[in-house]
Amino acid sequence: MSMTSLLFYQTHAQQNFPKQNQSDTLSALEKVKVPNNSKVSVDFYGFIRHDAFFDSRQVIGAGENLVPLYPSDIVKDVNGEDINAASQFHMLSVLSRAGVKLKGPEVLNAKTSGLLEGEFFGSSEAGINQFRVRHAYITLDWEKTQLGIGQFWHPMVVLECLPNVVNYSTGSPIFALNRNPQVRLTQKLNSKFKVMAAAISQRDFTPDNTAYRNASMPSMHLQFQYKSEKFVAGIAQQYENLRPQLSTTSGETLLASNERVHSFTTMAYASLKTKPLKISSAIMLAQNAASLVMLGGYVGYSRPGEVDVFETMNTRSAWIDFQQLTTKKIALGLYLGGVKNAGVNNPVEGAIATTYGVTSAWGAVSATEGDRTINHLYRVVPRVDFNLNKSLKFRFEIERTSAEWADAQIDATGIGNEITATNYRFHVATFFTF
Repeated sequence: MSMTSLLFYQTHAQQNFPKQNQSDTLSALEKVKVPNNSKVSVDFYGFIRHDAFFDSRQVIGAGENLVPLYPSDIVKDVNGEDINAASQFHMLSVLSRAGVKLKGPEVLNAKTSGLLEGEFFGSSEAGINQFRVRHAYITLDWEKTQLGIGQFWHPMVVLECLPNVVNYSTGSPIFALNRNPQVRLTQKLNSKFKVMAAAISQRDFTPDNTAYRNASMPSMHLQFQYKSEKFVAGIAQQYENLRPQLSTTSGETLLASNERVHSFTTMAYASLKTKPLKISSAIMLAQNAASLVMLGGYVGYSRPGEVDVFETMNTRSAWIDFQQLTTKKIALGLYLGGVKNAGVNNPVEGAIATTYGVTSAWGAVSATEGDRTINHLYRVVPRVDFNLNKSLKFRFEIERTSAEWADAQIDATGIGNEITATNYRFHVATFFTF
């Protein structure tokens, strides 16, 4: 933070807090003058959050399992005991968040604004408890057109149609969870219809973004939305082009590679507000869904003396969420969803198969002989919110997640030794909002 920015923060903070003694301030800042006619307004916000959760068995997740994704496969010892049938408990406060909303002067006849938000979740397992950027987004608003530039929610994460679960997964691996660097253009067609186009890159939520950068082009997204006071519906389509390798090494032979992974993803969604409930739902036909922290990815096939080829995996998912709308202190909710690994359409028989993507890195999908993979997963999550006042609230949910594991096949689906692993998570989150 620059010296001018720090003093700007002090100036606004002192409007709400008692004036400090002269000895408490930095003498260097006393000489800095901030113009009184500044046209940028600043609004600070955030919350302190504490999470406590218990799992009935071992799970595969992110952020010390703050994001629970898959119940671990059943692994038996010599006596037939399931090693992963061991419960676990944890508490963390790393989801505490701080942000600033900015409103600036008009530029090119457009209203300008910005959003900068961070939390202490870190950018990797090794970085848990470290501060990281969530959003860094600039918008220019004309009467019917909006241009957004920066890191923000992936367009598949529709804020008007979200699962309202307590845990940090936002419904993944059934629903999309991602924030991306992007350029987004939204055009209002009339008072209720709008169309949005976006060019998207990758930064977080992937073990390696080299394939995205070497593609030499962003992912392309197109979305149409209808929105009235009580009803939202839309359809979204995305195309993604990856270049996983620049070369293939086969024995002592080095071969240049321009093989690509072409992925298409389609989503339809809707959300309805009635007097007692808000009902939200979405279905998705996805390829390389690992980039959205869903079940999926892509598979590379290696053959002696030939350039590796890559095929995208297919994923199908659907979910529905019910949220009680009430002015009372207690509100109920329910989330139901499922996701299916449909594998690769055109596997290369006789080749050595390797899966790629964050789902593969976590060990949830594989196309390698001898490995295990998940065929499908479903989740049921009842919840209750206790809103004590505008600042303090408690949220509690019980999450039941079941995943079918099986022996990995060359198309990344599972056949043989099918077994279902189930985890129950009890999760309490405490919020103090400011």
